[in-house]
Formats: sequence, C-alpha cells, structure tokens
Amino acid sequence: MKKLYFGIFTFALLGLSACSDDFLDRKPEATETQFLDVDAIKTAEDLQKLLLSVYDVTANTFGGQIQNLSELLGDNIDSPANQNDYIQVYLRRTDIFNGTISGVYRDAYIAIYRANQLIFKKDDVSDITEADKLRIEAESRFLRAFCHHGILRLFAQPAGYTSDNSHSGIVMRMEFNNEVGLRSTVAECYRLILEDLQFAEDNLPEDNGVYATKWAAKAMKARVFFDLNDFDNAALFAEEVINSNKFQLLDSLNRYTAGPNSEQIFATISYLGNGIADERGDAFLNYRSDNNTNPTMRAASEFYNFLVASGDSVRAAQWFRTIEAGGNTTIGVKKYDRSFMWIPLLHTTEMYLTCAEALVLGGADEQKAKEYVNAIRARAGLSPTIATATSLLQIIREERRKEMCFEGDRTTQIKRVGVLENIAFSRNAPWDCPGMVIQFPGAENTVSGFELNPTGGCD
Repeated sequence: MKKLYFGIFTFALLGLSACSDDFLDRKPEATETQFLDVDAIKTAEDLQKLLLSVYDVTANTFGGQIQNLSELLGDNIDSPANQNDYIQVYLRRTDIFNGTISGVYRDAYIAIYRANQLIFKKDDVSDITEADKLRIEAESRFLRAFCHHGILRLFAQPAGYTSDNSHSGIVMRMEFNNEVGLRSTVAECYRLILEDLQFAEDNLPEDNGVYATKWAAKAMKARVFFDLNDFDNAALFAEEVINSNKFQLLDSLNRYTAGPNSEQIFATISYLGNGIADERGDAFLNYRSDNNTNPTMRAASEFYNFLVASGDSVRAAQWFRTIEAGGNTTIGVKKYDRSFMWIPLLHTTEMYLTCAEALVLGGADEQKAKEYVNAIRARAGLSPTIATATSLLQIIREERRKEMCFEGDRTTQIKRVGVLENIAFSRNAPWDCPGMVIQFPGAENTVSGFELNPTGGCD
C-alpha cells in the first residue's frame, strides 16, 4: 500500500528535483504565481511529488480552519474567545482585511493552481505510463473540485438562492495560468465541480492507499448533489458508497482517531514518529478543552441544552464538558481533545445521514431511511425511531446537527434547508442574509471587475 503523510516533513524526506528550496515556505496571495517554474517538472517522479504537494496544501486548508469559519456562521457555536478574526466571522461582518479568511482562500487556490499545473504538464513527461498519467489527472481533478467546493460554500450564497443559480459564485480556476479571474455563476461553478468529480470517479482506482479513490469521488458527488437539493442523485451516490462495504460505521463516537479507521472515505493524516510531529488538524485545537479553562471555540449553551433535552446523554458526556472559570460557565468541546488525529473529510456517518434525508425528501424508501438514521442513533445509545414522513425528516436533521457538530457542516445545512423551506435561521439571522457569506480577501479587491460580497450584516 502506498503511504502518504501530509506535511512539511514529507518534502524534507523526498525533496523536489529541479526545484528551488524556498518555494515551500512561500505564502503568496491567490493572484500570484504559486509554484515552481513549469520547466522544473521533467520526470514522472517530479509529477508524483507535485501531486503530494497538492494533497499537502489541501490538508492545510481543511485542517480545521475552513471548517471553523463555516461553524462560526452557524448556531452550534458560542462567541469565540481570544481570536479577533473569528469574532468578526461570528458577528457576520467580515471584511477584506481578515487574515484568517485570506489564509484559507490562499491555500485553497494554491492547491488548485498546483493541480492545474499537474494536468498541464502530464503529457510532457516521457517516463510515465498512460495508466499513471490518467490516475494523476484524476487525483488532481478530485482535489481541484474538493477545494473549489469548499470555497464556494463559504463565499457564495447557496444553490437555489436564485431560481436559475445565476447569482455569483467564486473564481473557477480550470487552467494553468496566472490570468486574473472573475466570479462564475453558481450554476457554472457546480457544473465544473461535477465535471471534475465525474472524471475522478471514472478514472480513479477503487483502492489507492491513503490517496483519493473512486469511492471518495462518489461520496463527494453525494455531498454536492445534496447541496443542490438533488435528492435522487444524492441518495444514489451515498448508497453506492455505503453498499460498497468498504467503509463501516465505528462502534464508538470517535472518528477523529490517531490513525486510520473504517469510517474514513477520504482523510488527511497526522504523523508522529522518528522525532517528527506533523499535526494536520491544528485548527481544531481551538476547541481543545482539556486543561484549558478558556478555549477559543466553545459550544453554544442553546445547542448543548437541545442535545441534553433530546435525551442524548452519551454524546453529551463524550463530546462536552462544563467549564467553570472566573464565575462564568461555558461548554467546552471534547470532540477534538487529542493530538495527531486524522481528519475524516468524507466519512460513512455523513453518507448515512445524507442518504436518509435524501430518501425521505425524494419520496423513495422511507424504511431504508429509518434504518440509516437508526444505526446512527443506536451508536449514540438512543432508541430507534418509528416516526414517519415529516417527523422522520425532523429526526434525521436533528441527528445530523448533533452527530456532525463542529465539522463545518451545520451552516451549509441551514442554507440548504432555507432554500427548500425559506424558514431557516441561524442565531436569529435568516439563511440568505448578506452576513451568511464571508467577504473575499483584499487581494481580489485589486482586480478590475471583481465583485465583492456585500459587507456583512444580518440585521
């Protein structure tokens, strides 16, 4: 099995032939050149090392920071402590000067830039098989789609905000160049993302070590179609992943483990060994409540009370702790109280919950939907539901809110349900108010014709 450990140490061990040594430390803005000279890629080994670097920057982007930005717009989280960039997001008044947002945006487009370079250069390398060439392009396009989609969720109103999705999305960088880009429509963004994922599904292997696989592409398609409220396709691809029997629900509630587990469909990796520590979920440490009386990220008391009131004593005990400090009581999150955890970016729990809701909303197999949500409930020590129709839908959504708390999912679901029912709110803010999307970094403000988002606000 191939092994990939995302991190700086990967490159220290492997090196990069024909590359300057300082490019790895460089942190350019999204509009700058973000990688080595195109002529530096000469061999199949160079291509593979460049591919490793795409995974590496993707892991940086999705190591908790992009998830945290999303959570801060939602209703599971309390006002953050000790982090001014986060407070601005929580208040839904982001501006072009927010450094945390700029870092996430930059890293996502660095990964996209490098993926485009791989696709551009693959045909110029002679010592490579056609099979490896196809695999490398498929992995590159999967990662490009994954990063575009993550940014789209944060910086644009959701699909369905306009009837034809003609509202502005993000810059879709589909070519290897340094040309200035303008925002595509949300319809065009989703079309291009799905094209990349279809290519990945068609050309990735079923087993690929810790790299992206055909099943990761299918799981990602399920997520994208669910965003689009396309329930037939969301259920189709989620169930294909479930029925592959390659991934199983864990018996425990902890899928953030210090190594691989059966739930991981696609994950980033932390590594500890030989005196080298590489923690790829470092932004999740903002929640860390063990031996910390004032973690930056804490649960909203309303969310915790909702959890307890629903009889969810197992998750309440395993994922939360009450912190008494300075005469104040806050709710600490234990879900990430560990180091060196692999980050499951696509996992079986999501597929169960996506499929369950899609089956109900699509008017398909209600009994199967119950089986999926009851498997999640059983693991949490809850009795199976016998609800039907509207009540079942509410239970599935509640289970999703609880089970995937603080994973960057909640805000997307508020918006998606808002499109369907136009009644969804987050901390009294309507799902479609300007502050429910974040502002683009200042670098884009220098681009002629680039459309910034409104400057926040949900009043």
